[in-house]
Amino acid sequence: CEDQSDSTGWRVRKYTERWGLEDCSSSELGSQTGSTCTIRSTIVYDTGVYWCESESGEKYHPVNITVHC
Repeated sequence: CEDQSDSTGWRVRKYTERWGLEDCSSSELGSQTGSTCTIRSTIVYDTGVYWCESESGEKYHPVNITVHC
């Protein structure tokens, strides 16, 4: 999201097989500041697709993240 001129209104979302669709900030151990998602402690179930989403629902910059424990 950082390449956008204004990160206001953007959120980081994720889809994992275990938890389904979530906002970064709704994750028990996650938080979002601006357009940065911070996960303080990861587990294998955090493996999934993460992306930026605009207020209108457009998805940008999806990345696959795999957690190995």
